Amino acid sequence: MIATLFRFALAVSLQEPAATANAEIPAQLGVTISPDTVTVGQQFIVVIRVRAPRGATVTLPATSDSAYASSPTSTQLIGKPEMQPVEDSAGTTVSGAYRFAAWDVGPQRLGLPDIMITLGSDTGYVSLVDRTVFVRSVLPADSTLRKPKPARPLIELRPFDWRPLLIAALILAAGLLLWRLWIWYRRRREAALDPYTAAQREFARIESMGLITSGEPERHAALMSDVLRDYLAARVEEMDRSQTSSELLLNAGSIYTSAPGLGELLWRADLIKFAKNTIGPDESDKIGATAKSIVRTVELALLEREKEQKAA
Repeated sequence: MIATLFRFALAVSLQEPAATANAEIPAQLGVTISPDTVTVGQQFIVVIRVRAPRGATVTLPATSDSAYASSPTSTQLIGKPEMQPVEDSAGTTVSGAYRFAAWDVGPQRLGLPDIMITLGSDTGYVSLVDRTVFVRSVLPADSTLRKPKPARPLIELRPFDWRPLLIAALILAAGLLLWRLWIWYRRRREAALDPYTAAQREFARIESMGLITSGEPERHAALMSDVLRDYLAARVEEMDRSQTSSELLLNAGSIYTSAPGLGELLWRADLIKFAKNTIGPDESDKIGATAKSIVRTVELALLEREKEQKAA
């Protein structure tokens, strides 16, 4: 592309003598704009060629005029221009290729500052202020005049309100706390009870059923004896829930002395459960009280034994 621009620059003829200010330095200027009519935003090429006497120094502008470029709709210089000096026996020729883009319609100035020519102690300037490109509108001919959009309102920065987020965080924390409390309560409720506490709870549950007063003393005695069997199986290693009453008594050597009336209670309970013996309310209440007493005395004896073992 650069080589093409300079070939185009060399083909540009010097159309007019350049009027230099502040010094009488003869020079010729040629300016070609291609294309000479563009649309908004379309890029175009400007080739400037200056011929001065031999030994002269020609300085072409490298940037746009700062005052002109400050306008947002001014013609924009794209990239850096390419310069090519050529000196022959008759004089000095300097060519420059520029790339522009226009951003407003109608005749638009290029916005380039003056060309400076120095010959010896003399310095002259060639003005480019009258060089323009025509930018045509792409709107239909019958459209209304172009109207700029109104300015957008200023961005209003408001302080952020943290209160809704804080309230939401507190609600979430309270929900998590309640959930953890519910998990703890459920685990505690479902945790296995120690044998003695479980036996006491079952004794209380059976007594609350009122079986003796409702005409079922045999069932009351059988259930109370079953609670005793469950407690002994869970608390004494030698005993098991599936053992018969004789086997329980045989394996009760370690706690037999702490369980007065155990043999008689198991024998009476077997008669009630398997021989269908009937008993009165007083005897049923006595069997229940004996079962509770045995559980209590056995538990105290076992706790004392465990305490002695720890001390030893």
